[in-house]
Order: sequence, then structure tokens, then C-alpha cells
Amino acid sequence: MSTDTVMASLLLGVGFIVLMGLRILRGKKGPDPMVRPLPVFQELKTEVGYAAESGGGLHIALGNGSLYGQSAITSVAALQLFSSLSDTMVAYDAPPIVTVGDPTLLPLAQDILRRTYERVGQAKLFDPRQVWFVAPSPVAYAAGAAQVSALEPISAEMVIGDFSAEVGFIGQSSMRHGISSLAAVAAPAAIGALYPATSRLAMGEEMFAGSAQVTGERRHVLALLAQDVLRLILILAILTSALLAM
Repeated sequence: MSTDTVMASLLLGVGFIVLMGLRILRGKKGPDPMVRPLPVFQELKTEVGYAAESGGGLHIALGNGSLYGQSAITSVAALQLFSSLSDTMVAYDAPPIVTVGDPTLLPLAQDILRRTYERVGQAKLFDPRQVWFVAPSPVAYAAGAAQVSALEPISAEMVIGDFSAEVGFIGQSSMRHGISSLAAVAAPAAIGALYPATSRLAMGEEMFAGSAQVTGERRHVLALLAQDVLRLILILAILTSALLAM
């Protein structure tokens, strides 16, 4: 049996043990594991409250990533974060305008809002037109989403999802109209484009901690812990394999 096969088997075995252990912890009562606080996610709920007080709306830009291919993980993380925020938005009477740039995100974003209204007993207030499909092209989507702040009474803008350098259109529009903006993006090009526009920016892997940071729910915190542990195991496995190959 080759060294690579042994390392792969060891990695799978340890990963399985870790996941089973975290699953057992999830079912037990007790203090939740501590996670490093990220200010941008702590401020998301605050912005929702400000929007409700000012009577303005919220623009949630979920990007143009699809639910298949390389952007799937980022898009799923964006939808999870949007779902975590939706309860607060509806409860504070600050309904969002959600823009998407891929058809696969449209029905899921609408379903998240619909379920949120149902949970708070206001199903009749749900309007599927709160979610806009702007354009399938990344540049066209960003240019169209940037116009929301100019056409609608928006008090805050949240950029969450799969973007590249074209997201600068949205960031510049927020600055031009004096709108508070927050962002959580993974791609280096998107980080570079948004860095001059907002200081409240979750970068790279920080984006995937959004749901745990916003809700503080045990299941999200343990899922985040599992990701960190598996990432550490993978790094150790790669280093060990490299040393054995020398």
C-alpha cells in the first residue's frame, strides 16, 4: 500500500471520528464552544435595527455564483447567512431587496423569505418580487445591483456571496450615495475591489463563519468547529506526506 493511500485512509478515519464526536456534542447540553468574534457579523444585526428605525430598506446582494461548479460552496454560505439574518429583518419590519445574478439562487432566496414570514405568522406579507434576478453576466449583474441604492430608499447594503472585481460597482455606488455597507466575500479580486469602499469586510474563509457568528446557535458553532478541525487535520496530513516523500 502506497504512502498516499495510507495518508488518505488515515485522514478519512480521523475526520470521521471528529465528525462523530461533534455530532455527539451537539446533542448534549452544556456551554457552547468559543469562537473568535468577527466585528462585521456582529454589526449586521445592528444595521438591520438602524434600517428599521430610519424607515429605509436593506439591499442584500448575493452575487452571481451558481449552486454547481466552483462557486457552489460560496453561494451556499451566502444563502445560509441570508437565512440567519432574515428572521431579524422580518421581525424588525425591515424587509430586504435581494438581488441575485444566477437563476439557481432565485427560488432559494425566495423560499428563505417565504419561510421566514411563515415562522413569524405574517405569511400574507411575503412578496416574491423582493428577490430580483438582475443579469446572468457578472459585470451586468454588478452594474444592475449597483443601481438599487440609487432607485430605492436604501439605508444599508450587504454584499454576501461569490463576486470578483466587478463588485467594485456596488461598493462605489454605496460610497457615492452615502449608504452604509458591509461585505463578506471570498475571492481576492473582490476583497481588493471592496477594500477602499468599506472597512467592515469579512475576507476569505471568514465568510463561512457568518451563520455561527450571527445566530450563535450550537449547531452552527459546532459545524464551524468541525471545519476548523478538519482543516487542521488536512494541513497536518499534507505536511506529513511531504516529509515522508523526502
